[in-house]
Amino acid sequence: MRSSRVSSLTLALAFLSAASAAQQPITMSAGSSGGITTISVRVTYQQNHRPASGLRVELMSPRGGMASMRTTDGNGGATFDGVGGGRYQVQVTGPEIETTKSEIFETGGSQGPYITEHIEVRLTQAAGAEAAHPAIAPIVPEAALQEFNLGSKEMDKKHWDEAKDHFLKAIAAFPKYAEAFNNLGQVEIQLKDGKNAVEAFRSATQIEPTLQQANLYLGQFYYENIQYKEAEPYLLHAAADQPKSAKLLTALANTEIQNGESDLALANARKVPSLPDHKQFAISHLIVAQALTGKGKDDEIAKEYEEYLKEAPDSPLAPRVKDALAKLKSK
Repeated sequence: MRSSRVSSLTLALAFLSAASAAQQPITMSAGSSGGITTISVRVTYQQNHRPASGLRVELMSPRGGMASMRTTDGNGGATFDGVGGGRYQVQVTGPEIETTKSEIFETGGSQGPYITEHIEVRLTQAAGAEAAHPAIAPIVPEAALQEFNLGSKEMDKKHWDEAKDHFLKAIAAFPKYAEAFNNLGQVEIQLKDGKNAVEAFRSATQIEPTLQQANLYLGQFYYENIQYKEAEPYLLHAAADQPKSAKLLTALANTEIQNGESDLALANARKVPSLPDHKQFAISHLIVAQALTGKGKDDEIAKEYEEYLKEAPDSPLAPRVKDALAKLKSK
C-alpha cells in the first residue's frame, strides 16, 4: 500500500509541477539600463538567401559571456524574450557554416521593446557545392516565396491578420511549404485560435519533423491536455534542440514515466540536477524516485526525496514527501 501511495504522490506532483514549468518564460539580464526587449533573429544562407534552420544562435555580451542560446526554426528564426537592457552581440554557429557574428547592439532605454537582427551565414566550400544541387531541398515557387516573405514582414509588424493571409497564399501556391505552415501556426497563436494553430503546426512537422517552434507548441499542447503518447515525439524533438533546458527535460521525463517508459524517464530526469535553474525543477528528483520504484533501490529513492526537500522545502507537497521518506527509512 505504501508503494502505491508514494507512486500517486510522485505522479501527481510531477504532472502539476512540470506542466507549469513548461510554460515559464525564459528571462535574461546582462545589463543595468531599464527596459525589457524581445530580440528576433532571422538567419539566411548567403549563397541562396534561403532560411537557415537548425543552427545555434547565441546571445552574448561583447566581453564573450553567453546570456542565452536558441536553435533556428524552419524559417531561420530564433527569439530571445525578456532581455534586460545592455550591450549584446549575436553569434551563429553550426555544421557546414562559417561562424558569424552580428554587430554589437544595445537593448533597453530608447531602443524600444523589439529588435530584429538579420544575419547571413556563409556555407563552407563543400557544403556550398552541395547546396547548389537541386536534391538538397524542394524548390519553392517564386509566387509562394514572395507571399512567405510578405507574411514574415507583417509578422515583424505584428499585423497578424495580414500575415495569415500571406501565409495561406504561400501554402496554396506550394502545399509542402513547411516554413509557411510553421509561421501560420505562430500567427494563429497570436490570433488566439488554438485549434488552427495545432493543425498548422502538425502540417509543418509532417513535412519537416524537426521544426523547433512547431515541436515546442505541440509538445506543450498535448502535455497540458494529458495526451502523453501524442506529446512524447514532439517533446523529444524539442529537447534535442535544447538539450540543456531543464524544463523540457523535466516535462519529457514525466511524459515518459506516464507512458510506462521508466528507463527513459530515469535517464532524462537524472540530467536535470546538473543544468542551470535546476532547483526550479526539483520535481525531477521525484520522477527519478518513481522510475526506481519496485527495483529494490530504496536507498536511492530516499536520497531523491531528501534532495527534493532540500530544493523545495516550502512545496505544498513537502509534508507528504517527508511522510513518505520517514516510512521508507523505517522499513
